[in-house]
Amino acid sequence: MNLRGDDSHGDRGEFGDGDDRGDRDRRDGRERRRRENRLAAGLFLAVAALAFLPPLGPGEGFLPALDMVFAPDASHLQFALDAKGPLYYGRLPFVALVDAVSAVVPAWVVQRVILVGIVAGAGYVGYAAAGALLGKTSDGTAPFVARLFAGLLFAVNPFLYVRLLAGQWFFALGYAVLPLAVVAFHAYVAGEESRPTRALAWVTLVAVFDPHAAVLAAVGGAVLFVVEVAAAGVDTDAARETVARAVRFCALAVGVNAYWLLPAVAAVLGGDSHLSTVDGADLAAFSPRGSVLGNVPLSVAMLYGFWREGYVYPFDVAPLWLVVCGFVFLLTLAVYGWLITDSPAATGFALVGLVAAVLGLGVAVPAVAPVYRAFATTPVGAGMREAGKFVGLLAVAYALLGALGVRQIRADLTRLAERRSLTADRRRLLAGLLLVCVVALPVTYTAPMVAGFGGQFEATDYPDDWHAVEEQLADDDAEFRTLYLPWHQYIRYEWAGGTVAAPAPLFFGPDTVASRDPDLGIGSQATDPTHRRIGALLADDPGDGFGAAVAPLGVKYVVVSQTADYERYVTLDADPALETVYRGDRLVLYENRAFDGGDPASWPADGPAVPWSALAFGSVVSLATVGGSLRKLVGRRTRPRD
Repeated sequence: MNLRGDDSHGDRGEFGDGDDRGDRDRRDGRERRRRENRLAAGLFLAVAALAFLPPLGPGEGFLPALDMVFAPDASHLQFALDAKGPLYYGRLPFVALVDAVSAVVPAWVVQRVILVGIVAGAGYVGYAAAGALLGKTSDGTAPFVARLFAGLLFAVNPFLYVRLLAGQWFFALGYAVLPLAVVAFHAYVAGEESRPTRALAWVTLVAVFDPHAAVLAAVGGAVLFVVEVAAAGVDTDAARETVARAVRFCALAVGVNAYWLLPAVAAVLGGDSHLSTVDGADLAAFSPRGSVLGNVPLSVAMLYGFWREGYVYPFDVAPLWLVVCGFVFLLTLAVYGWLITDSPAATGFALVGLVAAVLGLGVAVPAVAPVYRAFATTPVGAGMREAGKFVGLLAVAYALLGALGVRQIRADLTRLAERRSLTADRRRLLAGLLLVCVVALPVTYTAPMVAGFGGQFEATDYPDDWHAVEEQLADDDAEFRTLYLPWHQYIRYEWAGGTVAAPAPLFFGPDTVASRDPDLGIGSQATDPTHRRIGALLADDPGDGFGAAVAPLGVKYVVVSQTADYERYVTLDADPALETVYRGDRLVLYENRAFDGGDPASWPADGPAVPWSALAFGSVVSLATVGGSLRKLVGRRTRPRD
């Protein structure tokens, strides 16, 4: 990497001093890269701290947001097994780690570290991925300013901004790793890496965090693979080698991820997967919105279009024309980076962005709706009921192609300075101005994000009523279930400052039954008989016999939160089977006298079945695949060289 424009190899002198100079230059280059990496890491960490500065202030408390629910002493591992289903078993190693850390560190601290890590990590991953991509271009250089631009744009943009506000922290973690996954995959199938180990590790990490992010990696990788095969042209040997590498990678990826892929397949074949509940109504309910001027394609192109309303966007606090101008500059950089770079990688990422933009429209645009409906019928697309998540892949393309554009602008400025014989001070001034512009463009484009998310995150804690009820439930040593009402998946809580997924299953324990109906007119994704039965019972206001009706389901306690439409449950006071054992300002706890214990094995399932055999067998396959890959890798590194 040559950032100063001089000959990094040095002149070879008559007495061999060129070798010493070359070694010295290489050492200087390595030290320079280490300094740049430290500077970049510090900058991304500072940006993340600025983003979460208000809630990171003194004091305790959780940061509730739609799908992001944390609770003291919660078991995310048990929740994943009991409520999420096999499609999300990829998370099991990660949530087990979260639970282990939360056992010694307060959960609210863990949550904040994760949020800061998402933003800072996304920045550094974008920075590193751009360095890997730029290293593949004609002159092999990867200037710091270009890498920095990629990292900042990938970490600070409307897509990640609203995903964090919506509490999609698992998906955001997968998104944060996505660039390195697709860049490493391309490097392997293109023959630039001799082994798939690096690509396999990054792709697997994406899948560990979120299956939807894994779909993005699969789509991006498929497009890059097709481009590489096409680039081989009439060279059938090269094309055959590219295909062989892709097949080898896919086989290893399936093996490494068998611990969750096999249970997911078993659930689908057994009809116990929530994928069976996804239909056209889901695709319509979660369609992208025209956040910008009511125009869906423009919104998606600008990295907006989230299906849910209620968030403060940059154009809500700044003139729309200014935000549009920022997008035009970003898009121009990306297009310029593609046009001036004669590389299959650049063409590949341009096509990745195009495919992501089309898929990101979902069924909201009639012209492309059939395409997305067809995609949703494939094994890869079946779980992508929210098309807007593909916008994350578009953000990857913008960041990496934009870095190519910044790189070329830097080279153009260097040549201009040489032609005009500018002094060293003026050259440094030009470099400084470019750096300021590179930093300012992504930051100003999504200014609310780096300004504390516009105050949309507020630290809070669970009210005393929640702790009092939890203590009473914990004092009962019997086996039972707790029914949580109101019967809505998402509820607005005054103490939480907004609408969040019902936190009862995490707060009160895994035996708590809460609704899984998002109230979007698409019904519940729960396929188990307990949720179906309770949903039917609550179709009308519960009557006198409600306690007796839910007793066979294992329900010993009923908790009613004084929010949403809680008034419709006041009739529970008149049910002779339900005795009020706690009444506070926010919660009411009933004990169901009709519950006589019984055999828990006779209770109907209250969540997706855990395919233990498939989970165990898949885990063995994953461990065997990882072990075999590591043995080969270690063997190569320890083999003596000729």
